[in-house]
Amino acid sequence: MQAKPRLHAAPATVVSLALILGLAVAGVVALSATDVTLHHNLVNCPNNGIIIGADDVTLDLNYHRVDGDGTEFAGCPENEFCDIGLLNDGHDGVTAVHGSVRQFAFGALVVGARHNRVIDLTVSRNAGTGIILFKSSRNSLIGNSARDNGIQLDQGGISLNRSHHNLVKRNALRRNGDLGVFMETSDHNHIRKNRMGRNPEGGIIAEGDGNVFSRNRIVSGGGGILITKVTAHGAAGNVVRRNYVRGARADGISVDPVPKRTLISRNRIVGAGADGIDVESRSTKLTRNQARRNGDLGIEAVRGVIDGGGNRASGNGDPRQCTHVVCR
Repeated sequence: MQAKPRLHAAPATVVSLALILGLAVAGVVALSATDVTLHHNLVNCPNNGIIIGADDVTLDLNYHRVDGDGTEFAGCPENEFCDIGLLNDGHDGVTAVHGSVRQFAFGALVVGARHNRVIDLTVSRNAGTGIILFKSSRNSLIGNSARDNGIQLDQGGISLNRSHHNLVKRNALRRNGDLGVFMETSDHNHIRKNRMGRNPEGGIIAEGDGNVFSRNRIVSGGGGILITKVTAHGAAGNVVRRNYVRGARADGISVDPVPKRTLISRNRIVGAGADGIDVESRSTKLTRNQARRNGDLGIEAVRGVIDGGGNRASGNGDPRQCTHVVCR
């Protein structure tokens, strides 16, 4: 991540009397274990939008929007947070629901927190990543829309960094500046039933152990799903299962040489510009995948991979269809 933006409450529009216990005059801040419901849009916030200030609270945006001014906050002190739409720095058990966040540096940021839920938010047109989990575990991101984020900073829809045991489910991630989902040094997360499209670098790039990627739908964009290793952290025991990838410009699903014991099972890849599935790690197991009408091979696997059987490939650009696994 970039240097931490400043923790500063932004001026906000008028809110109802029912919110007084949870709001500060200089901004919108949950001060105590009191649930908060928003009754007006917050527009043109020059710095942070809403800051969570307590554990076990629910922030209901009530289908209103939290809107930045679209300009980077100047003079942000080092090691503080600035220009964040929704900021939770260290508070557990928080739920944020039903609204939109746009035109900040980052949309929603959860730092060092557990058991939070972000549900049904539309996060768009932020300069950087739409939703970020940083050093945060056992959180849920469900049913959100992250679109048109990161255009200025080449970032994506959702990012997990050093974050473990999280659920990312049924989110729509489209037209972001980089990826749909980026995961660095993050273990045992479940990325399920998300829809991704037209992200220029692809759907998912992931580093970590024991992550499960299942039933995601990735259409167009740079690539599909890449299991990789970019730091000294591990990259073992990941599962890529029942995903559908169509029209990726690069490989549909790929595994770099270093990750160990990846399972690629029952995926369908159609119309990728390169290989349908490209595996460079010999400890990878491939079983019951379908790869059709891809630009190069259906499945390009290095010698020694584990052939679990049932793989199918047809109509791919390379007449061999598959290497080092049997394809029907």
